[in-house]
Amino acid sequence: MTDIYADTTSLPSRQFLPKALHKLLDARDTAYDKFVEFESEHAALIDSSWEVAALAQDESAGAAAMTAGTDPLDVPSKLEEAQRKRPKVLGALKVLAAEVRRTDAALVAAVRRELPAIEAAAEPVIGSAATAYVVAQAAADAARQRYGASLLLRSWVTEWAKLGLRTDFQDGIAEASPVDVEGHPVTDIDGRAIQRGAAEVNAIDESFGRVVARPKAVIRSLTNGQEIEIQADHAASLVANGSAEYAPGADA
Repeated sequence: MTDIYADTTSLPSRQFLPKALHKLLDARDTAYDKFVEFESEHAALIDSSWEVAALAQDESAGAAAMTAGTDPLDVPSKLEEAQRKRPKVLGALKVLAAEVRRTDAALVAAVRRELPAIEAAAEPVIGSAATAYVVAQAAADAARQRYGASLLLRSWVTEWAKLGLRTDFQDGIAEASPVDVEGHPVTDIDGRAIQRGAAEVNAIDESFGRVVARPKAVIRSLTNGQEIEIQADHAASLVANGSAEYAPGADA
């Protein structure tokens, strides 16, 4: 029974529609509101399981009457009531649905005629949004480059504090593309670029957080007695081959 259902065509906001369409839009919306209100009011009778629901109500009412000591047959039947009302409800619903389809079709036909006017009304809004987008994107790109330059300081600190390196700091760089701790643009597990913004910042932060400080040790050269601090694994190698010993108080 598709003739008891109705839907409407979605259109742009009223501000983009010429006034010539407003009356048709109001008529269509009024017809649809009446349809929806009637459909909601009689939802139980329209539902495909209306008969099962009515039978269940009658059975429940009969059980309640018997429990109360009254005659179950004196209880009005919900099934009979539904059978009596449903055809009328469906007939009315068909008329309301047909009116929705008629008014919607009239509106659609008028919209097609007014498309040039609708386009003319939309273009200034689109142009304004485009300008705002371009300006915002330029600002975002510039901010990203400044962020990338600021990461150079984090990289330098990481190299000195965790990796035991003595790299020269690249001063005077105002713009740079953001990269992770290894100097690469951040990507997902499939090698695709991470979305710019918070996701990119978080991924870069995580890459620096994964850096593990290299342990160091102080050893004394058995050749000249000089004490130096070097990477622990390198120190262990020199001690093992007899070239050095751990300095007093140094962890082996």
